[in-house]
Amino acid sequence: MIRRLIIIITMGGTLFFSSVHFVDTQVLPKWIVFAVGGMIWSVVSCAHHLVPFDRCALLPHKCIHYAIVGLTIIEICWGICQLPVLIQHGIPLKGSLDNPAGFSASLCVGFPFILWMLNKGRDRHVIGQVVAWAVIASVLLSASRAGILSLLFVYAIWKRRNLLRSTRAIQRIGLISIFLCIVTALYLIKKDSADGRMLIWHCSLEMMLDKPLFGWGINGFEAHYMDYQAAYFKRHPDSSYVQLADTVQYPYNEYLQIGISFGIVGLLIVIAWLIRLFRVAKKNYSSEKECGMLVWISVCVLGFFSYPLMYPFVWTVLLYATYLLLKDTIKLPSTLRNVGVVCLLPLNFWIGNLIIRRVKSELAWTEAVTASAAQQVDRALEHYQHAYIGLKHDRYFLYNYAFELNQIGLYDSGTKIAKQCRELWADYDLELLLAKMNERRGADMQAELHYRQASLMCPNRFIPLYCLVQILNRNKQQNEAISLARQIVDKPVKIPSFQVEWIKKTMKEYVNKSDN
Repeated sequence: MIRRLIIIITMGGTLFFSSVHFVDTQVLPKWIVFAVGGMIWSVVSCAHHLVPFDRCALLPHKCIHYAIVGLTIIEICWGICQLPVLIQHGIPLKGSLDNPAGFSASLCVGFPFILWMLNKGRDRHVIGQVVAWAVIASVLLSASRAGILSLLFVYAIWKRRNLLRSTRAIQRIGLISIFLCIVTALYLIKKDSADGRMLIWHCSLEMMLDKPLFGWGINGFEAHYMDYQAAYFKRHPDSSYVQLADTVQYPYNEYLQIGISFGIVGLLIVIAWLIRLFRVAKKNYSSEKECGMLVWISVCVLGFFSYPLMYPFVWTVLLYATYLLLKDTIKLPSTLRNVGVVCLLPLNFWIGNLIIRRVKSELAWTEAVTASAAQQVDRALEHYQHAYIGLKHDRYFLYNYAFELNQIGLYDSGTKIAKQCRELWADYDLELLLAKMNERRGADMQAELHYRQASLMCPNRFIPLYCLVQILNRNKQQNEAISLARQIVDKPVKIPSFQVEWIKKTMKEYVNKSDN
């Protein structure tokens, strides 16, 4: 009973919990709930001696099933309540998450449990139908193409339950054809966005090829991807992707993310795991195993075009789905069970200590941001220094810290922090920040290098080129400055703005003055 409640509460927290006491008000609080819930569950399980899967009275499956359906309904209602405001500002539906991708991913992993309800009596069948259509409508309103594809794929599999056991190839060919048609249609709906992801996948594959076996390690993508994008445009300055390039935080493909982080070895482990799960699903086929299998299929489809594993609710449902698939297969001997109890308790102590330290650092960071907004410089610096102890490996914190140091004129200290950030994060805005601080320190050569790198990362941007003209002109490199100014004047505009218009006008006046 206790463990059942812990799981349900953890699921709810990973979906709805947020806190204004953190700079990241949405995602981080949910991960903290996930970690704390997992700790409490494992401690309680240890107290009950962690019995094997086949005899485990861990939780009533139906209760958890209905809890997931209930959470999905609440999430839909949450999104609907936002609808008037979001439509007014042209923002897709995002519910309790930080963006539409997280919202659609959460609904997609709950969708198999709604399909499960359709076979559970007339009343539940009707409720299941209403909720299923509500999920479809909400995902459509989120404008998540990956979510739409996931729902269609899961529904197709669910309607053909015997497909996994079928030997007829024509059924599989038909499904593949439908899948390809859907992918094509979704590509044409937002062609520019899809082409932009083609650029990301191309550069990501280059990263994988450079370290194919074991990859770049955790956070390797964030640390190096934008440098690869810059290198691509340096080789292909006239590429059709120039107008589509932007700052990139994710590869928009979980398989590429795994390959970049852990190489081919990591990918093979994941593939072997998926094969194992789907083989287990075929044995002693039941509605529970079908539900667990459909959750994994949903995440696998989402993983081709999005980043569902960034959200802890997806992880909680995945873990539960894995339990449904393996509960009749895995049998733990008593010796291993006792070893697990011995290992889990000190591990929980260590994790708990890490969580406390992280929360304290995050709270200090929030205090620093608040003090900075109130222009309390000394108080802000004090809190930033406290937060730095626990967040010196957090790229977002380091960027924010360096930015604030730049704002108050501490350029040497800001440059030092920004360089630490650069080791963890290749980013357009970070390159601009480093360039500006070096420029204010009188290090024009270093500033020029950073401006050029920023321009290569996002070649459709105007600010790096404009700043380069200023540096070149200041250092008596008139010919190069004029040539670059002409490029700015002739440069096509991706997104019109007052700033871009002003830069173009200023550069045109500069060129005309130089010609005269």
